[in-house]
Amino acid sequence: MSSESVNKDAKAGGISPNGETIPVIIAGAGPVGLLLALLLARKGIASKVFERGSEVDTSPRAADAGIYDIVRERGFQSGGHVWRKPIVDDGKGGKALGPAIAELKLGEPGPDGSYKDGECCIIFTQGRLVQVLLEEAAKTGLVEILFSTPITGIEQDESGVTVQVEASGQPQSFRSRGHSWPERLIAVDVLRTLPKLEETPAYFAVDKVHWGVIIPLEPIFPGKPGLWRYGMAIPDEKMTAEEAQDPKYVEELLLRYIDGPRPVEHTVVRSRLYRLHQLLASTMHRGRVLLAGDAAHVNSPVGGLGLCTGLLDVDILSQALDLILNHDYHDPQDLLAEYSAARRFVFQNFINPTSTANKLRLHESDPDNAAQEDWFLRMVRKGDRQEIANALAPLQRRHENWSVVEIPKVHYWDMVVYYYSDAVAAMGYRSTEEDREQAETRNRQSGEVRIDENRF
Repeated sequence: MSSESVNKDAKAGGISPNGETIPVIIAGAGPVGLLLALLLARKGIASKVFERGSEVDTSPRAADAGIYDIVRERGFQSGGHVWRKPIVDDGKGGKALGPAIAELKLGEPGPDGSYKDGECCIIFTQGRLVQVLLEEAAKTGLVEILFSTPITGIEQDESGVTVQVEASGQPQSFRSRGHSWPERLIAVDVLRTLPKLEETPAYFAVDKVHWGVIIPLEPIFPGKPGLWRYGMAIPDEKMTAEEAQDPKYVEELLLRYIDGPRPVEHTVVRSRLYRLHQLLASTMHRGRVLLAGDAAHVNSPVGGLGLCTGLLDVDILSQALDLILNHDYHDPQDLLAEYSAARRFVFQNFINPTSTANKLRLHESDPDNAAQEDWFLRMVRKGDRQEIANALAPLQRRHENWSVVEIPKVHYWDMVVYYYSDAVAAMGYRSTEEDREQAETRNRQSGEVRIDENRF
């Protein structure tokens, strides 16, 4: 699946200028676009994916497609979440993890260290997820991906949608409603060796200034190098992007989060700065043009709801397109309008407030008072499993409404379908050959730990 020249126009739902029928055209070969292509292929529907970049974009971010077992096997399983105070002196000249404010346990590992479905969160970087989706999509023979081929314009009529590629023009406009946060996050991938490993290694750092999210990006073993993601708040809102990404400043910031002996032995593999948003498109459906994933909505990455919500958008959208293309659904436009209305309802009523609360929980209260002031942390500390289950109920999958092809009218659009066993961390990004070589060069120059070649 490499780049190739294409005609200026290609048409979905009809015949392209070169005579080719393209049932569905997808803009963007990210995880959401690729999952939609794979889901459609599983239903016998061919698609063509146009990607602006020369390769899939797996830079730092954040269903029944037949890939869950692959993700589960290759990803890191976390049995819960921990909220911690900032790192503290360990009495030996180094730093120790801050005391736990609250811990939410999702399940207990079995003898082999793995968790049951639904009792863990699977941490799997976006870059690795994209590679899995590419591999699986290629096997179907129904997905064509064109790199270095941006879509620059969209036109539609009664017979289909025409997209302009590799030509000047403006894409169709969808207004976004919401707000941007003043705070920024910098996501830094760090290779380091831990002498010991906490039972729940991933945690949220709670502090009014130095808050963030720390997660392992792969299975971690004591005494062996492992790759970690440090998502850290930038305290100074006036700091320029260049200043915030200066290697010296990044190192200073890391020292406020990394535990262990001093001086710290670690290697920065990659970093990227983020502005945080809470945005939702005014509609996810206009005629035959549909939005999903980041094109439709953006939210704080704290809690992993961004990518997961996008993946679940296309899980449902693929079912709608299956009804229309394979089962002659009687009112396609009404069905697509229902998709838009229901997914916007989900974002407005669950994803937006939940992701907002996830972020504010990390810095709204002093860490010494957070356990008393935040309702969710109070509930977690009490440990009442039924109370916790009731609170999380809106974010659980309703399996009984999942299969809808057989019924004449679809009523399943109000489901949120965020399920821990399907969760994929939203802040994942690529570890390319270039990244590996750059990190190796830094290692040789600094004399620090060497990167395992098999990791990238």
